[in-house]
Amino acid sequence: MGKIFAMLLLLLIPISLFAQYEDTEPLHGDEYGAGITVAMSGFGLGGFYRFSLPNYFFVGGNVDFYMMRDPKEFTYYDYYYGPVELNKTNRLFLIPVSVELKKRLFTDTIEDNFRPYVIGLAGATFGMNFPKNNSSDPNAVHRDNEFGLTFDFAIGTGIDFTTSQDYFISIRPQYRFIYFPTAIANQKNHSNFEIRIELGKRLLNKI
Repeated sequence: MGKIFAMLLLLLIPISLFAQYEDTEPLHGDEYGAGITVAMSGFGLGGFYRFSLPNYFFVGGNVDFYMMRDPKEFTYYDYYYGPVELNKTNRLFLIPVSVELKKRLFTDTIEDNFRPYVIGLAGATFGMNFPKNNSSDPNAVHRDNEFGLTFDFAIGTGIDFTTSQDYFISIRPQYRFIYFPTAIANQKNHSNFEIRIELGKRLLNKI
C-alpha cells in the first residue's frame, strides 16, 4: 500500500506543477471597458480602449465626462424640500480626452488574476461652466457662460483584479493636472486627486 501511495505521489507532483504553471502563465491582450472616477471636487464617467504591446505594455485612449463641485459647495437633505445645495454658483463640466501608456508590473512573480501596473495619461480637456444667475435679485451681476480648452496629464498606479479569464475590475489612485490659461469657474487650476474604478474586458492572446 505504501509503495502504491509513493508512486501516485510521484506522478501527481509533476502534474500539479504543470497545472500551476498553466494557471499562472501571463496572459496579454487588448483591453476595453468603462470607468467611474471619484475626484476631490466631483466625479466622472467614461470609457477606454487599450492595444496590447510587447513586454506587457498597453497604449490606448479614453474619454471622460466630469461634473465638478464648487470648492465651498454643500448639500444637505431637507424633510420638505429634499436635497438643498448651498454655495453653488457654478455648473462646471470637464471633458478630458487622453492618450494612455500602461505598463503591467511583476508579471513573472504575481499570479495573472492580480496585476499591478503604472499608467500615464496626456491629452486635452474641454471645460464648460454655466453659472447660476439669481434672477430674483435685481442687484445680482449676470455672469456669462464660460468655455476653455487646455492640456492635461495624469499619473497613477493600480491593480487589475480578474473576475473571470476575460473580465476584470481595476482600482487605481491617480493625480490629474489641469490648468486653464484663463480662469473658468473662478479659478485656473482644476487639478485633482482621483480614485478610478474600471470595469473591463480583455481580448486575450497567450504569449
